[in-house]
Amino acid sequence: MATATGFLDRSNEGDDRMKTHRRLGGVRSAGQLPALLGMVLLIGLVAACDFMDPTAVENPRTTADDLAQAEEPVRALMPGLRAQFARMIGSQVVISEVASDNYSIHGTGLSGVWDNPRSVSPTDMNSTGFATGIYWNTQEMRAFADFILDDIAPGDESASDSNLAEAHYYRGMAYLLQGENFTHVPTERDAAPRPAAELLERALSNLDASLALAPGGDFAMAARAAIARVHRALGSGGPAVQAAEQVLAADPDFLFQQLFDGSTIENQPHIFLVVRALKEMQPLPRLDFLDPKYLSREAGIAVAKAEEMHLILAEAALAGGNLPQARTHLADAIQLALDRGTTPFVDDDERLNADLTERPRSSDLLIAADPASPPRAGLVLDRPGVEIPIPTISGTSLDPDSVLALEGAEETWQAFHLARQEILFLEGRRMSDMGIRLPMMLREIDQNAAIDDGSPGTVGVVPDYIPSGTDINRFDPASPGPDDTVVTMRYDVNRILAQNQVSPFLN
Repeated sequence: MATATGFLDRSNEGDDRMKTHRRLGGVRSAGQLPALLGMVLLIGLVAACDFMDPTAVENPRTTADDLAQAEEPVRALMPGLRAQFARMIGSQVVISEVASDNYSIHGTGLSGVWDNPRSVSPTDMNSTGFATGIYWNTQEMRAFADFILDDIAPGDESASDSNLAEAHYYRGMAYLLQGENFTHVPTERDAAPRPAAELLERALSNLDASLALAPGGDFAMAARAAIARVHRALGSGGPAVQAAEQVLAADPDFLFQQLFDGSTIENQPHIFLVVRALKEMQPLPRLDFLDPKYLSREAGIAVAKAEEMHLILAEAALAGGNLPQARTHLADAIQLALDRGTTPFVDDDERLNADLTERPRSSDLLIAADPASPPRAGLVLDRPGVEIPIPTISGTSLDPDSVLALEGAEETWQAFHLARQEILFLEGRRMSDMGIRLPMMLREIDQNAAIDDGSPGTVGVVPDYIPSGTDINRFDPASPGPDDTVVTMRYDVNRILAQNQVSPFLN
């Protein structure tokens, strides 16, 4: 199985240098990295780097000009850019998963507001943390990449194509995540917010630039996979299919992960799934067998993988009315997910509800996706203290042969949505797939003169077809007793998505 990883650092650029990089400070308006304060912090971040000696700078208030005159400034800034990408991916996963129907919240480490996405306000978006700063960290990523590519690189003759390609990839991914999760985002200081479609077009431009600079580089395959994802988000079926097929032709087992060092920057979902005693993130019972997925602080998060390319091909075929082809692609995605295998894990999670009653935690229980669905076995594993098999890359409860035997369009769409939910579990896709978009952070609204309350992007969007309140996370009985054999979800969101024909290729 071929595997590629995103980098926090590279061994040929210094020893353990990533540990000198802390979170970028100072996006006073999240739309732009302030030049002076940003430079002061950035010079501190790279102070330990052997390729940049800050002792030559006498003025402690380092400016962009000072940095531009340093030896190999683009190369010096790359470890910080990689670290920010890791933070962005971690925060993207935590918040988007709990705002969707994948997880509900128990405990005090995450606000219960995320269980009801209609209640999320700009105030709730104000976090700048590694775990919950989904808006902040995408803006930090985009602004840091802007600084390197637009301010520093033009004057740095030593900048390598590989470093510039990597920076373009990161900026493209920042735009992609913004376009998937927000309706509007400003991209310059005191500028009007740009609509999601424009953000996605900017993502394409940067990903294309990354490929042009290093078509055979470390980030080339990841860029192609991201291009397929962007075209899907834009509803462009032909280009999405072309990019997805290119990835699969080059590497049928493609996997691109963002790794973590486990100390300076940890896998943030792992903290709430495993490390913290309260285990604030609790999966819906029908997804129990996939949790906790990230078994260590260093565990990588898949940013792109071949399964997603198969799913894009299946969705495009479904939207085009070619059901047999769609089922074939869907079966291919399912088979690859099953081939990834599992890792044995002894979980100490007691599976508690917010009121400390016990959630479903016995493999004897059957789970029904909604009151109209037949109960299914194998979705809940025995906990706590029992060794269980956990899919750490991809997993699914679906069977390829069963999918190939489906007949109607609606049931095929429903299987498709379930496959995306399970295979891309804890990878930050589900909230966007449901059509939910978050508001921008209050700090942006307050400090950007071009944004008023009620302006585009200041209010979240939750489609009418999504059940109200926290019902997408509810099941009955909430705490099964010894005589209960079936737990029933109140809503099957995958059925709802199928019935409402929710797909970027259709909407």
